[in-house]
Amino acid sequence: MASDSFYQALAFIQMDRPFEALPLLNELLAEQPEHVEAYSVRARVRRRLQDREGAIADYSKALKLSPKAETYLARSLVWLSLNQPKGAIADSREAIALNSDLAGAHRLLGKALGLIGDGVSAIAAYKQAARCYLADKDKANAQACLDAIGPLRDLPPYSAKSQAYDYAQGSVTAANGTREDATPAEFVRRVEVKYDQGEYAAALKDLDWLLGCDPKVVEALCLRGLVQAQLGRREQAVADLALAKQLQPEDAQVRFCRGQMRLIFKDGDGAIEEFSALIEAAADKPEAKYFAQRGDGYRLIEDLDQAFKDYSNAIALDTENATLYELRAKMQQETGASKAVSEGAIADYQQAATLWLNEGDWKKHQQVVETVRSLRKHTHAKTPKGTHNATVPIKSFNNNMPVVEVLFDGIATFDVMIDRNATHSIVTQQMANRLKLDTVSYRYVYLADGTPMELSIGRLRSVVIGSTVITDVYVAIAPDTATAVLGKDCFSAYSIRISGNEMMFVRRGT
Repeated sequence: MASDSFYQALAFIQMDRPFEALPLLNELLAEQPEHVEAYSVRARVRRRLQDREGAIADYSKALKLSPKAETYLARSLVWLSLNQPKGAIADSREAIALNSDLAGAHRLLGKALGLIGDGVSAIAAYKQAARCYLADKDKANAQACLDAIGPLRDLPPYSAKSQAYDYAQGSVTAANGTREDATPAEFVRRVEVKYDQGEYAAALKDLDWLLGCDPKVVEALCLRGLVQAQLGRREQAVADLALAKQLQPEDAQVRFCRGQMRLIFKDGDGAIEEFSALIEAAADKPEAKYFAQRGDGYRLIEDLDQAFKDYSNAIALDTENATLYELRAKMQQETGASKAVSEGAIADYQQAATLWLNEGDWKKHQQVVETVRSLRKHTHAKTPKGTHNATVPIKSFNNNMPVVEVLFDGIATFDVMIDRNATHSIVTQQMANRLKLDTVSYRYVYLADGTPMELSIGRLRSVVIGSTVITDVYVAIAPDTATAVLGKDCFSAYSIRISGNEMMFVRRGT
């Protein structure tokens, strides 16, 4: 029973065996994801095992289910251990708001305020902590709080007091009185230029100043997290993005930055998880960058087929992005010698070169042109004409027609029949609902069994079969009793060959 697992985990903790308690708590929370106390206990175990980021995550889940002063206080202690006093300040104040007599929260607030140099506020917090301890007849801790006040009196005036946002005027005022003609969001955009140019130290300095003015600018927290990651400061990066998620739990940009951070740390599986969640959440209109970044994640774990599919889906959504064509071309080179000299890679490079030229970036255009020249030498020397193809396994046959696995719009995979003689491609209503297809027209269509029917027509952004990608495919939406099929309207640019349990797609004209 779940309760037995919980008490057994507590027993292991009492016996100083946290490694044995952790799997029990994991199993319990998998079964009961709203077990508040289990999250708090697992957070303590994770902190003990030096998994402080995991502890932050567990305390956050517990607080979302049941906000308690003691839980805020516990999380503030973890923020301090991560050298994130601003997170500790925010949580200590939340704890005090729930329980103004909680001496530990006032004391921790004083410590965190002292760490950021706000001596006046820190002294006030320590004094209040001492009062609370005295009310509880705890003279020792009260005296400890009063002793902590001495060094704070020597601190210079807190500089952040002369830094402020004038949101009404839409500008930022710095400590020296200089007025920046920018909103916080615009200021972050300027810092992003430095980040993109690799000026991480300068970007960090600007972001530290901005967050000193207002520690709750989520865009700045996300960008600083990425800067910290680029500088190899893993704990600080995780802490910044954890605080951003705490402030805006459902924000897509926060999750996108978390995925980018995991890419920087070479955590391919983690990045795939983040970007997959974004794609699923935006199933009706996913952004090209989600697929592109998930493709980078698949490259990290060397799943190059999935990377190819994701880059292809990104291109289907953003056909004028030169970088995406380059990424797909490079990925094809990584799959092996035969792919490195393929016309597919060359075609992608050529498209990238054209787009760079259209943007006026002569340097990048020339770099790509040189790459194409080099690949063409290998292509003419090693690749016979007509060998640009892709092979996929046939999963089964339906009325002698092959059935293969197909990925639609980068969202969902289905087993679909391939019929080269069918006039129209067809999906079922259930498939259309999952893909959130919109009706663009109506048409009379013959189903796979020959039945004529007037059906609504939807548009697929991409159809991916193995490494073959077809974009802008119009499909009829039939009742769930019908058979899903891809017909000749989908494969007009390909010849299809069947050999045993494999199907080969050969692009016409190669």
